[in-house]
Amino acid sequence: MRPGTALFRIVSLLPLIAALAYALVQVSTRAVGQTEKASTMTFYIQVTFIVVCSVVGLGIGDGRYAGSGDPSIDFLLRAWVVPPTGDLLLIGGIGCLAAFGHYLIFQGYRLSEASLVAPFEYIGVPLAVFWSVFVFNDYPDARVWAGIGLIVGAGLYTVYRESLRGRKELFSDPMPRNR
Repeated sequence: MRPGTALFRIVSLLPLIAALAYALVQVSTRAVGQTEKASTMTFYIQVTFIVVCSVVGLGIGDGRYAGSGDPSIDFLLRAWVVPPTGDLLLIGGIGCLAAFGHYLIFQGYRLSEASLVAPFEYIGVPLAVFWSVFVFNDYPDARVWAGIGLIVGAGLYTVYRESLRGRKELFSDPMPRNR
């Protein structure tokens, strides 16, 4: 995001808001997962995505709010178009894989504490660096490496802290009754 520099744009806050929403979903999954199956939660999150995207598409998808002069905002508010058929098949496949991934993540959060499961999601950090370098030819600078170090360090510290606590209750009844 680089606040305070020319690279910062107000739309840079959107990933931060998305990360906060994602964290809230994962923490609430643990509570809801005590009474609901992972498949049920996956179904409802997918329905929620479809409804929210449809409402946003109907509300601002015609492109009438584009043209602000800010390329980031114009990209977000541009007119929505129906992709070619080949792309729709690809998008559908990605959607199915995402739904399966959500199922696995929900199952993990149902079976264990969020503080124990969340660090495993940090596999996205090296993957992001990989895609950045090998696909986009964009190499991380010192600030990015410092941020990566903070993220990975916080995750490792959380795992270490939980292991020191000896949280036996995490493993005493690991499977909720509704499997």
